[in-house]
Amino acid sequence: MPATPPVCAAVIVGAGSSSRFGGDKLTAILAGRPMLAWSLRAFARTAAISEIVLVAPRERVDEFEAIAYAERIAKLKKVVAGADHRHESVLMGIKALGNMVRMVAIHDAARPLVTTSLIDLCIQKANKYGAAAAAVPVIDTLHLADSEGCAIQTVDRDGLWAMQTPQVFSLQLITELITNSIQAGINPTDEVSVAVSAGLRIPFVNSPFPNPKITWPADIEIAEALMTIRGEHNLFD
Repeated sequence: MPATPPVCAAVIVGAGSSSRFGGDKLTAILAGRPMLAWSLRAFARTAAISEIVLVAPRERVDEFEAIAYAERIAKLKKVVAGADHRHESVLMGIKALGNMVRMVAIHDAARPLVTTSLIDLCIQKANKYGAAAAAVPVIDTLHLADSEGCAIQTVDRDGLWAMQTPQVFSLQLITELITNSIQAGINPTDEVSVAVSAGLRIPFVNSPFPNPKITWPADIEIAEALMTIRGEHNLFD
């Protein structure tokens, strides 16, 4: 008989300041629901996910918990307060996971278009290699600019990928990596950065459908348009 996959949980990170959005983007309404609800619903519908921990701003734990309960997220284990930096917030979420969890899928709550298919693909590859992350090849021409914002050098885009989430890791591995980065005073922008800094090779999963991060208010309209294209019955698949 095939081996039983290790238990995988999700840590959904929503403790950021939303400064570029000009307000709290995670409670902004997207297709009739708070944006936060869409990521929660996608992970709740993924069979390979055993439980969910949501990381919220310190002063908004109750508010985020109310959204999760209103959406009837049965897999929600806990809503915890985040920290000043992303990797510290991730560690707060990891510490709240159950004792049976062996793999963790870390996801930005500001990527509401994540699908169950993408989550499953990342988990399957992580089960095989110990880690995996959603990403897409860079297709735009890239230029390095000077301090005045003028192009000074063309950057070869061959082999360049734009990182997304979920990023899935062995729980023990990512806990050690984040703990080490905190002790070293390093402030990485994502978990793959922590792993690469430690000399690890992380396989990518090419996202089959747009999985953008909501940053600006106009991104809400773009996300709603993408959801319409995907279709009412395929919002999570």
